[in-house]
Amino acid sequence: MPINATGKKASVHGKLPAIKCASCGAEIMLVPNLKAMSKAIEAHVEKHRLKVKDPMEAEAEAESIRDSLITQVFDKAS
Repeated sequence: MPINATGKKASVHGKLPAIKCASCGAEIMLVPNLKAMSKAIEAHVEKHRLKVKDPMEAEAEAESIRDSLITQVFDKAS
């Protein structure tokens, strides 16, 4: 796996590091724009939410995935 200028491992898909959904394995590229990252995470969370029929379970699934992805963003940013 390549290493970028900050010394952090980069995604196999390019030079930007990525976060990975623990549920489905999808990668979301990290970009230096908070609004864009938020939109990307929420779009991915929504895909998972729509797959679950029960509203309570869907919200729990969405929250879990959102927390995991945001934690990864903070880990990679620090």
